[in-house]
Amino acid sequence: MAEFQLSKGDMHKYFMEINRRLAQEGKHGEIFMLGGAALTLVFNAREATRDIDAIFHPAEDMREIIKDIAHEYDLAEDWLNDGAKNFLTPQMKFNSYLSLSNLTISSIDAEGLLALKLTAARADSKDMPDSIFLMSILNIHTEKELFDIIEKYTYPQMHTPKVMFFTKEAFEKYHRK
Repeated sequence: MAEFQLSKGDMHKYFMEINRRLAQEGKHGEIFMLGGAALTLVFNAREATRDIDAIFHPAEDMREIIKDIAHEYDLAEDWLNDGAKNFLTPQMKFNSYLSLSNLTISSIDAEGLLALKLTAARADSKDMPDSIFLMSILNIHTEKELFDIIEKYTYPQMHTPKVMFFTKEAFEKYHRK
């Protein structure tokens, strides 16, 4: 069976639904996108993503709305989740993506996203092609630039040998393009 994917249109539809529900409650919410959603919506690197990794506020209200939308539209419970929140650092920057009446959506910038992708270093994911795509956007010339980005945007405990080897491999593949 094919893996479920959220297209750009799907994400916008669900963002509008979140906005509608927040408006009904007289509340305002914020979503800060990371990962595949940012690559899909902001950087146009792909057509879809498996889920929306993000941080969101107010967390409890948003969790309830996200859960209700998952049930109503037959989505995975984690279609919009904050599982990556522990990887964010104060140095990461977000840019405004979409402002609705009761919902503001922002996206991580390219450098922060590249740091997250390189330190995730998952072999069974799109981390490698996503990293190579982001390197081309950022016009990376040296391996040192990549390690500087990792050091700037991530916690030291994330700088593992696996990350070092993944980053070197990503740079070699990018450099061969």
